[in-house]
Amino acid sequence: MINYTDKINTNLKQEMITGGEYIVRILEQQGTDTIFGYPGAPILSVYEALSKTGKIKHYLTRHEQGAIHAAEGYAKVKNKCGVVLVTSGPGFTNTVTGLLNAYTDKTPIVVIAAQSQTCGENEFQDVDITNLTRNCCKKCFSIKDVNDIEKTVKTAFAKAITCPQGPCVIGVTKSVLETFTEYKTSFRNKCEIKVEAPHSSVLKAIDTLKTAERPVIIAGGGCAGFEKELREFALLTNIPVVNTLMATGCAGGLSYGMIGDSGDDYLNQIIKKSDVVLAPGTRFSDRTTCHCDKFLPDTKIISINIEHNTSKNVSIEEEIIGEINIVLQQMIGVIKSKNILFDIHYDWLERVEGANKRVIENGQMKPECTAAGTGFYTGSNDTASAQACLSGIMTPEYVLNEIYNYTKKYHPIITTDVGEHQICAAKTFKPDSSKNFLTSGGFGTMGYGLPAAIGACIAKPNSLVMNITGDGSFQMNLQELGTCAEYNIGLKIIIMNNSSLGMVKTLQQKNYNNTFCSNMINPDFVKLAQSYGILGIRVRNEQELHRALKEMFRYRKAVLLDIQVQ
Repeated sequence: MINYTDKINTNLKQEMITGGEYIVRILEQQGTDTIFGYPGAPILSVYEALSKTGKIKHYLTRHEQGAIHAAEGYAKVKNKCGVVLVTSGPGFTNTVTGLLNAYTDKTPIVVIAAQSQTCGENEFQDVDITNLTRNCCKKCFSIKDVNDIEKTVKTAFAKAITCPQGPCVIGVTKSVLETFTEYKTSFRNKCEIKVEAPHSSVLKAIDTLKTAERPVIIAGGGCAGFEKELREFALLTNIPVVNTLMATGCAGGLSYGMIGDSGDDYLNQIIKKSDVVLAPGTRFSDRTTCHCDKFLPDTKIISINIEHNTSKNVSIEEEIIGEINIVLQQMIGVIKSKNILFDIHYDWLERVEGANKRVIENGQMKPECTAAGTGFYTGSNDTASAQACLSGIMTPEYVLNEIYNYTKKYHPIITTDVGEHQICAAKTFKPDSSKNFLTSGGFGTMGYGLPAAIGACIAKPNSLVMNITGDGSFQMNLQELGTCAEYNIGLKIIIMNNSSLGMVKTLQQKNYNNTFCSNMINPDFVKLAQSYGILGIRVRNEQELHRALKEMFRYRKAVLLDIQVQ
């Protein structure tokens, strides 16, 4: 057994430490205070070092996918790099779904994984993580010399938080982790360079916008974290704002709502009539464009993004490459310095505002723009409530409206999984910031919500955190109830239980003649929660819902509501 006590070389008088302890000390330098992980024999030297530090708290999740989703939730709410620690072989491969999720949604994560000594020689738990992660992280680093630890770890952190943000992986062998070396810190990353747009591109975009009669801002997920600049620009120009799913909360109350194939139909119709669209942080995925062959063919589109836009069904009139907040700051500066006024036709603003008011006031159930055929519907509180009363079974719309009205004063952090509940939650809740609405938008990962909520709770322990999930999604990572129980994490879990994969079932019924159903037998979620020592409450009607909400928010620990819905 290795003696991990710090060694002193009596000749050089230099401190000698193991590679595992070296990694922990560099993590401390990077400001890491939280790690999510799952140990195994090859990575235990790092865990031994973690046991000696008082600066980093390790959270043992019940699965490596849970660890990386928890790190995502933590990173988004805390606005810093999440850290994951896993062992070799399946310990690492279990993180791949989470890596892709973080890569797609631009979340900064550093995963440190143990690696076999000689890749490709049939060692136990041997996996080539470099090739495996080629398309699911920004960069994969491999440490084969203990003296490379400092530079590699610091470089990985710098790359993860540099725009566009995303996950980085560090593979390190057991022998490196257990090798003693001299402790020194001398490596410094180069100063981060803010990517500005060419001044000529900024002026051209402003000229296009100021002559527009029917402009719209489509805010995308790239605006997350840059809410201040987005809102200042929108207020300065008086241009109406809509958002994609990933930008929920970015514009706050300035946004009229969500567009796309699961968005509001009246907004999809409005933007079709626009003559100029400013699209900061929008990738124009098929979900945003409603799977159209040609999106807004008669509209000039100005894209602002750190990367070149690769969407093939959108014609970009002007493409501005740069960091979104920097470019918006540039545009704001020019508008203010030149006192530029925007000649937006009054009837255009009136049309947007009027359409919004009619939808709110009429309270009529209406089909959404569902090119994918989800058949998802939404309506006002009164309509949903009436439908719930008539059928005897509550609708998801009614339930989430009630929860929103009950919790909005607390400005909760919402995490969702993927499905009908996700879209309904995005439309119902009105978050103040992108940090208050965490969802898997780019990769669509079922099982994201619960561990992401755990990470959010740890990042902001005094906030109300609610995981809104479906019965199918919840079962993907329900084992993380154990993490909630062990660390006394007081999140609230809302399961919309219809004993089926709701969105898939709707698609099969509508487009495939119901040839293969998605109904399923669920466990008793209340008893499952109770088996972990967590309060579980079953809700079957409006009266039980109101009682459960009162009880849930009197209880400071974790609570699970199993809500029966249509």
